[in-house]
Amino acid sequence: MQTSGIQTTKSGERIIPASVRPDGTVRPERKVKQGYTPAEDVATYKNERAETFRSHQYGHKDYVPPGLAKPTESGDKKRRRPKKPGQDGEGGEKEAANEASEQALGVGQEDPEKKARALKKKIRAATELKERAARGDKLEDSQMAKIKMLEVFEKELAELNLGDTDE
Repeated sequence: MQTSGIQTTKSGERIIPASVRPDGTVRPERKVKQGYTPAEDVATYKNERAETFRSHQYGHKDYVPPGLAKPTESGDKKRRRPKKPGQDGEGGEKEAANEASEQALGVGQEDPEKKARALKKKIRAATELKERAARGDKLEDSQMAKIKMLEVFEKELAELNLGDTDE
């Protein structure tokens, strides 16, 4: 399909048909040379890799962010481990429990140690910002918000530590 308006006559010539300008004068019919393609009819180059990156959330359809479990489509497509000798009927329940726990690990369910380390890092950064503010340094709005979140970070860390002693 051509957007330029070039037409081919029965004799095979390519022409731009006559038209009327806004002021009422007639624009004459013009012949188009063989092989000429106007700029508006040239297809734009599309990089396949760039297109897939734009069309998928993280650049690749199979990408799963770290810490999240890969979604399983159906039971038939799961990878199955070969059974060890003497494990015909035994251990099937353990494997099912392990698979269920792997699937249960989802968004927001991180390793408590990892979360504690992250909270300690945030607390350190917030206290440094608080000290800078006390010295009179000018801070941005985001830095002031982090200082305000200091108590929340400390409470979360305390809850994590309380949860670890119960286990």
